[in-house]
Amino acid sequence: MREHAYQTLKYFIQTMPDNPFNEDDIVFGFALPNKMAGCYKALCEAYRPNEEILPEHEDQLANGIGGQAVVGVDKSAVLICTKQPQLRANMNRIVFHELMHIYCAKVEVDREHFIDIYGSGSPYNKDDEALRDGYYIWSEFIADYYAEKHTKHGQFTFDSCRGIILKCLDEVVIAPKDNRRDFEWACHNVLTMCDSESIIDRLTEPDVIFSGDSDKAHNTRRLFSDCVQLLHKQMQTEKPWKISEEFVAKLGDSYHSFESCHTFYRFEQMGGIENAINDYMKQMNVGED
Repeated sequence: MREHAYQTLKYFIQTMPDNPFNEDDIVFGFALPNKMAGCYKALCEAYRPNEEILPEHEDQLANGIGGQAVVGVDKSAVLICTKQPQLRANMNRIVFHELMHIYCAKVEVDREHFIDIYGSGSPYNKDDEALRDGYYIWSEFIADYYAEKHTKHGQFTFDSCRGIILKCLDEVVIAPKDNRRDFEWACHNVLTMCDSESIIDRLTEPDVIFSGDSDKAHNTRRLFSDCVQLLHKQMQTEKPWKISEEFVAKLGDSYHSFESCHTFYRFEQMGGIENAINDYMKQMNVGED
């Protein structure tokens, strides 16, 4: 695994332009799921001592996360979980993804980290939800996008991806669970398929993604298209990893608008929207009043 990781690191440095680190600047760590949180804490103490690690983050590390980047001032680290389904087949992709997080953190705002300037990209900062959620979606998207671009084994068509996209978007509703990753993965699938250009132009058409002729169906299609178009436009720039507060906030606002609209679209699809809303409110422990 270590050999594969360093091979991917060399490939990454050769592939990405204006790389802000060299091979000696990256440290790799490997751990079983029940050891991930402890290893992550140790790496943070060594390379990012001010990092705040909350219990929910520890749970994520122990439950299926494939890798985790630790962005340090000088050296940075990539922690890999050694017990993952299809780990060998996805090893290069996982490592490239985590290296992309480190790369972006060092070059996204004139060799500064976006969240160190604006303070809202951290998953622990609740002060500005648009910036926080927009940055989370963007950072995962660009890491997935370039990992797919440079380590993929084949191109997928819309027909083969549509089921995955719908499954991900079905999870994006206003709920206690975090659905940002599902949303990002749906956008990623649209923008990395081989026929993406033709599909992007058709996202507002009925039955391409969302069916129905109601206002809620129409608005859901439009809002999803807005988010995809925003990401697509950013990826067409000379250096897509360069971001601004305006772009991140707009992405976060667009995601929140889609999340709200899609929730009520799903209620409508279930039939009897009033009853569905009452059931939903009960699940949220809000009550019927």
